[in-house]
Amino acid sequence: MAIPEKPTLTTPPAAPIRGQDPIVFANRTNAYLAFITSNVSDLTAAIDWQNTVFTATESEATSAESDAVTATQQRVLSQTAATLAASSANFVGSWSTLTGSLDVPAVVFHANNYWQLLVDLANVTAAEPGISASWKVTVLGANWQAISTSITLASNSYYAVDFGSSALTLTLPASPDANDFVQLYKSAGTSKGAIIARNGENIMGLAESLNIDTEATGLYLVYNGTDWRIVR
Repeated sequence: MAIPEKPTLTTPPAAPIRGQDPIVFANRTNAYLAFITSNVSDLTAAIDWQNTVFTATESEATSAESDAVTATQQRVLSQTAATLAASSANFVGSWSTLTGSLDVPAVVFHANNYWQLLVDLANVTAAEPGISASWKVTVLGANWQAISTSITLASNSYYAVDFGSSALTLTLPASPDANDFVQLYKSAGTSKGAIIARNGENIMGLAESLNIDTEATGLYLVYNGTDWRIVR
């Protein structure tokens, strides 16, 4: 929104002051009232200009916030695409069908998730994904669960959330293990006003639930063994 040129205001006469000589006070009062009466249009123009500035500033702030959200969303999509490409290239099949040694890089399917190998294994059958620390869940084949009501989230799960028009309360998993995660993305509705309930654990070092006070398109939280950290 273009901001018009600031209007020029006529300098007002000296205002009356209590305690002045009565004649001086009366003269100043008359002059001041005459100024106000004759300069209504100038004062109105000044008020209109100020309102225009306020509206333009608010509009630019909203636009900047929207651009920031879009940039974050694009960054997340780029990261996901890169991880997906790498995971797909290294996929070796279902873990239950593998035997012998397995070296990094490798991705397997097990227990409805895809798992990325973190270390070389001499015997792959001795390190079950989800139990052994040799694996971590990767984005390949993520199973997005559609939800539209307040629920308790499960660890290591993906949620496509329809926030609707009323604030949802999404409760974090109870008794999480280190490196557990929860990933959310807004499939529809208004996320502003939703609550991520801490369920007894800290979030970002604070013993407080997370109130979403802006329109968020996605949220990724990881439990580090002490508290939930917002990764993106």
